[in-house]
Formats: sequence, structure tokens, C-alpha cells
Amino acid sequence: MSAIITLSSAAILDDPAILLREMQAGSTVLVPDVGYAIAPTDSNVIPNLLAELDDDEAADMVSLSKDITGVDNVIFVSTKYHGRHAPRIKVAVDPPDKFSATGKNASMGIHDYSVTGAYLSPRVLEQAKQFIERNRDVLLDYWNEKMDTPTLIGRLKLPTL
Repeated sequence: MSAIITLSSAAILDDPAILLREMQAGSTVLVPDVGYAIAPTDSNVIPNLLAELDDDEAADMVSLSKDITGVDNVIFVSTKYHGRHAPRIKVAVDPPDKFSATGKNASMGIHDYSVTGAYLSPRVLEQAKQFIERNRDVLLDYWNEKMDTPTLIGRLKLPTL
């Protein structure tokens, strides 16, 4: 399965080799601030990605990196679609820098910060809470399908690093 990585155009300009490394690793790279996705040319990549994700994650979804969230680990945000659970985000745990449906991940409730799944270190847990606090209304609007992914990216409040 191809990993989904989110990079900002600024991160790519700062280190152009990062894009090449991710492409060589077979990753699908989202560059939300310019509205592009770079995926391997294998025609099965996107259908395979969607097939491996839960039904509720096959609608609008995005993986977000630290420069956007302030969280050391990659954050995955999706709409509710046909979800049967409360609004939540997912945190990549193993590997921490790429969201993988087959990797270890933790889910964190947007309303109450409840965590299920893999263990989150106290540092990552606190960073994820701060991300949710800064962006709760935007995350809930996205969850409730009131906006598309580019709008979500544009409305997120960036961390002060």
C-alpha cells in the first residue's frame, strides 16, 4: 500500500529532496496549499488506497504533517461519511511520520479527547489536544461534510512553533 504524506509547498522548497524521497518510496504526496496530489503512476494506487480504508474514510480525507498541525506524528482527518462513531481524528503511531491503514494508529475524540487504539506518548497526546482545541469548529464542520478538503486546509489554524 502506498502511504499518504502531506507536505506544504514551503517544506518542499526548503528541502526539494524530500519530495523525491517520498516519490521513490512510493508514497502519494498531498500538497494542499497548492491543491495538488502526486501519486505513483500505477493505475491501481488510488483504488487500492480507498479499498484498504474504512468506508467512513473513503470520502473526503487528508493526512496532515507537523507544519500544519504542530503534532510530531501525522494526523489523519476524515468526514463522517457513514461512520458509526463520534467525531475523531487519527494519529499515526507506527510509523509516526506516515499514515498507514496497516500501521498502528490511535483515534482521538474531538469532543472529549478520548483515545482508542495504539498508545500515545504524553507529548503527542498534548500536541493533539492543542490541535483539536485550535481547530475544533473547523474539524467538526469537515466531519459533518460542510466543506471539502481544500477548504479544511485553508481554515486550519496553524501552530505557533
